[in-house]
Amino acid sequence: MSTPPEPALLIALTGSPARAARASSRRSRRNSSSAASGWPACWPRPGSGDGHRGADAYHVHVLGEPRERPWAERDESLEPPYRFHEETRTHLATWAAGLKWQPRADLLVLDEFGRFEADGGGLLPLWPDLAAAAPRIVVIAVRAGYVSLVEARLGRKFDLCLAAAHPATPERLRQACADFGEWTQVGLWGGAAGSIEMTLGSALHSMKVPLRGAALSSVQAATLTFASARLNPPGRVAWVAFVSAGLKAFSPGGGRVRPMVAIALQGTLFSAAVQLLGWNFLSVLLGGAAIGAWAALQGFLLQYLLLGDDLVEAYGKVVRWLADHWQVQAPSMPVLLAAWAALHALLAAAAAVSAWKLRAPPRALRAILDREAAKTPGAPSAPDGTARPPLFRRVAREFGRWHFWVPLAAVAFVLLANGRSWEHVAWLAARFVAVGAVFFALLSLFQPARFAAALRRRGWWGPAAAFGEALARRAPGNSRGMPRIHRRHAAFA
Repeated sequence: MSTPPEPALLIALTGSPARAARASSRRSRRNSSSAASGWPACWPRPGSGDGHRGADAYHVHVLGEPRERPWAERDESLEPPYRFHEETRTHLATWAAGLKWQPRADLLVLDEFGRFEADGGGLLPLWPDLAAAAPRIVVIAVRAGYVSLVEARLGRKFDLCLAAAHPATPERLRQACADFGEWTQVGLWGGAAGSIEMTLGSALHSMKVPLRGAALSSVQAATLTFASARLNPPGRVAWVAFVSAGLKAFSPGGGRVRPMVAIALQGTLFSAAVQLLGWNFLSVLLGGAAIGAWAALQGFLLQYLLLGDDLVEAYGKVVRWLADHWQVQAPSMPVLLAAWAALHALLAAAAAVSAWKLRAPPRALRAILDREAAKTPGAPSAPDGTARPPLFRRVAREFGRWHFWVPLAAVAFVLLANGRSWEHVAWLAARFVAVGAVFFALLSLFQPARFAAALRRRGWWGPAAAFGEALARRAPGNSRGMPRIHRRHAAFA
């Protein structure tokens, strides 16, 4: 199910009418010359009236237009005491509706939302079209006391709520914009990594290429190394993997659930290394090795979860049978697993270190990033626009893969051949199915769009923006022209 596109970061600048207006005014004026960046300007304009009873009149001006337009005039016969100009209202509605066909805006500033907007009037009717244009950052000056009411009208909470009079607010706004740029890069890298995983992974699985797990983990190690090179802190690279894992849910071929787990945990291991040790040769080497080792061991750990000690017992009986009947000294399970993990770790570590030496991604990877950046947000849903199948079908998809049953069949055969009862094997099969059903059902409940929304509700706007932008980069187009409201005195009454 899709939801309408919306701004990636929503900031409220709160305070008394005059202070909120002056704060948004200064920030808007400093940047209003950059029309390509989509800056609006909203500030009070000298005129009659006073800051307590409200201005006598308000005017609105859209950047790029030759003149301002009358917006509202004071009329004491009305309650609230303002009469809005219908011609201007129609003009603004047309302007807002056309933003989605223009280049996407980096920033939209609106001043101010107060009593009228809290009641559903004023500038609020423009919001659906403004949100549909999906500007990257929206800053709204909100009159003190109306924040929660405005949030209810907007349909989402503000990601940041800053007091206009606080001396740290300018620096917090600057830092939020800087962080947003970095989280945007996280989303771009996550989208690129997801595209690689969906295309390369599906191709390798379809062709049954040997050691495809080692190949994919090596690509993952190199991608995360490139992505973390300019992140501060570098541990944020874990979210690149989480975004990539979320996009894997839409893969057209191959498994979904197990690769999603692998990608997310590999990213966590690499992130821990570069966060604890810093972005250097040693941390990249260890992080890459951890990615490869997990790729090698995840299959065994999953089968051990499903089969328990019977898996180890069956392997031990096979080793003894080979020694007794064929004089073949097969390695013990710990030795076999260590060698398998070491091979994967060596390949992934080599890929990570190579990326560390290169610093800049190769041309092919840059092309993927450029294609990802060229996309603009639409409605976050499955990339092909199809509806998500019901839970039963998603779990059945995993159980329907013949190779999923091979370990159970092999272990059951060995146990029966060595004298175990059919009852024991039946209980083993029941455990295999029950644990597998619970495992796959829990992981299949993961929905990337809902996960992004949950992160935002908990105040994690950066990861939410990265996730949401990667999911929503579908439809063309967005906004450039921006409004600025000149008020003939302090604020809306």
